[in-house]
Amino acid sequence: MDLKLPMKNSIILGLIGSALIPLLYEAYANIGKTFAVVVLFGWAVFCFVKLCRFPAKEAMLAITCLIAYTGILGIVMYCIIHPAVQSFLENKSKYYYLTFKEEMYFFGFAIGVMFSLYLLFAGKALIMKSIERFKENSDRAGQYIDNAFDSSEDGQGL
Repeated sequence: MDLKLPMKNSIILGLIGSALIPLLYEAYANIGKTFAVVVLFGWAVFCFVKLCRFPAKEAMLAITCLIAYTGILGIVMYCIIHPAVQSFLENKSKYYYLTFKEEMYFFGFAIGVMFSLYLLFAGKALIMKSIERFKENSDRAGQYIDNAFDSSEDGQGL
């Protein structure tokens, strides 16, 4: 199992995610909830596309590391980005604060989207298994048809 490339991708995506989550929090509060949610889903799909080329075990490990990097570094980045954005917006316009309930809703939603990567990979694995089984059954049916017209088995021709 070669983990070099999956870990490299998870570190890169984790760093992007750690900066993206605080920025999306600010967008959620001050620009628009829909915009932040759409970008968050887009980020999850992008991560899925980047990691789906790896085998299942490597991909699951990469997702786990991606979530850990995004979460831990996201807290650090939030402490850096939030005061800067807040002071910028207070100088230029009005800064909108979220209630505690709205904050928890956003972070819960972000965590749910990150964990949905596991569901996307489970869905991919099920689809790949179904395609493999369909091909296997097609080959088996072809062999049955070929054997049905084979005259060497019963010693008699048609």
